[in-house]
Amino acid sequence: MKNILCFGDSNTWGYIPGTGERFDFDTRWTGVLQNLTEGEFRIIEEGLNGRTTIRSEQERAFRSGAELLPVLLESHSPIDLLVIMLGTNDLKKRFEDSAKDIAVHAGQLCRLAYSVERFVASAGQILLISPSLVVEIADEEALVFDGAMDKSKALSVNYKAIAEELGVYFFDACSAVTTTDEDGIHWNAKQHYDFAIQLEPAIRKIVG
Repeated sequence: MKNILCFGDSNTWGYIPGTGERFDFDTRWTGVLQNLTEGEFRIIEEGLNGRTTIRSEQERAFRSGAELLPVLLESHSPIDLLVIMLGTNDLKKRFEDSAKDIAVHAGQLCRLAYSVERFVASAGQILLISPSLVVEIADEEALVFDGAMDKSKALSVNYKAIAEELGVYFFDACSAVTTTDEDGIHWNAKQHYDFAIQLEPAIRKIVG
């Protein structure tokens, strides 16, 4: 059985737009993917609300992906495929990062993964996913993500360039998901399903 570690933020965790509650396992894209593979793959969920690529927020501990990725690769070893889908939270105004900066930081995570001995020893591969677009954000989050809409449109081309530079696989979440306008960031149940349906054949090409 192939082990696939899905490392992401609130859209991997399963944040329900408008409520902040969590979708059940079978609704989350990771759960849909698990069910689609019918036991051929073991999907390991590692989503966390607010997670970034490498940035830290003083008031929220352990949100930098770089802090925990090596630990998770060790604890879940062996890993055949690492799926990284981060970058949305890096769009926060406070970080002042461009789309290119964020893609570079995502690339740093890939390099970090390849520095983990157990991951290298298991011949693990990486699928880098550029996040879905940020659309009009509701309420108080609009200030936090000021300018995020335009920057999110440039993530895909920059992530693809980084993936090609590093020789890792690439998938554009925008090809499968149009973010719900309920809060501008998170996916509804149908979008989780649509994403898994589109991602599954891409994963099979890598580790199937």
